[in-house]
Formats: sequence, structure tokens, C-alpha cells
Amino acid sequence: MMKWVLNKISYRKEGIESFFNTFPQYYFIFLLLIIFLLVFFLPVKVLLATDYKTDKYIKSWRIKEDRFSIIYTHSVELTEVIETYAIEGDKIILEESYFKSYGAGLPATTPYSFEITHRGFRIYDINQVMTNLIYRTGERANHRLILGNNEYRFLDFSKPRSGIKFSIKKLPLGIYIVKECIK
Repeated sequence: MMKWVLNKISYRKEGIESFFNTFPQYYFIFLLLIIFLLVFFLPVKVLLATDYKTDKYIKSWRIKEDRFSIIYTHSVELTEVIETYAIEGDKIILEESYFKSYGAGLPATTPYSFEITHRGFRIYDINQVMTNLIYRTGERANHRLILGNNEYRFLDFSKPRSGIKFSIKKLPLGIYIVKECIK
């Protein structure tokens, strides 16, 4: 009777098993570590919300689209205002504003394109780079950030009357995940 002997040396040149038999485990672990570090430090573009005075991190959102809007209730007219911004590189550019009514505290004249729609008054083609995009969170104003199909209330990530500065940054994916998962 013949005895079957599985000898690693005799099967070294056969199939995938031979690869794992000849490839030391520490190389495999080192390769996994390199892949993990590359993914961890992969830069992702985010909309970053920081405290205006202290520059302390508050919240960030991955940017998947090149636009976002901020909706709030105007303090005098008590009607909704929608401001739409474009993202170009690390710049935030005000594109247009909608006002549901016309009155105190709202623009009476504008150098930009203007039209009256079924939604209210629209000022467009503004294209102004916002070097400091700052909003003060208001309870009555009910500020909301619209990113794609998602809506985020300012009061869910900041306290009333706090100044929130928005900017576009590139963060390492790992740092982004850690900051968003710790909160």
C-alpha cells in the first residue's frame, strides 16, 4: 500500500496554496498594513463646520456633489430664504438666493440677475467667492444645510447663537471617520 504524503516542498510550485506556503506571514501582514495606511491617509473632500471664534471642529460632511444650500427663516420678514452655493476646488461660491417675500432686511436692488418666480424672488448669477462663510445658529431662524437629498438642522450640531464657519477642506479618510464616529 502506498502512503500519501503531503510535503510542502514537493507541492511548492502548484496553485495558490504554494503562494501562501512560500510567502512568509510577516510579508502578508506588512502588505495589509501598507494597504490600510494608504486607505487611512487617502484624502477626501469635506464641507467642514468649525466654531467661528475658536476654529474648533464641529462637524464635517463628505462632498459628493458640487452644490449645497442653506435654508433659514428671515428674522424680520419671517419667510424662508434659500442660498445656494457652488463648490470649486476649495472655494465656496454664492450662486443664487431665493426670498419668499419682499420687505425689510431683504435686497431692494441688486447688480445681479433678478426674476420673480412662483417661489418668490430669485437673485442669480451672483458668483461671489465667500472667503468667510459664517452663519449664526438661530432657534427661530431654523437654519438647515441641504447636501444632495439630505437635510441637517444647525441645532443638531451646534448651540443657539453660535457662529458656524463653513469651509472646504481635504481630510485624510481615517481622520474623517474617527472624528465623525467619536461624536
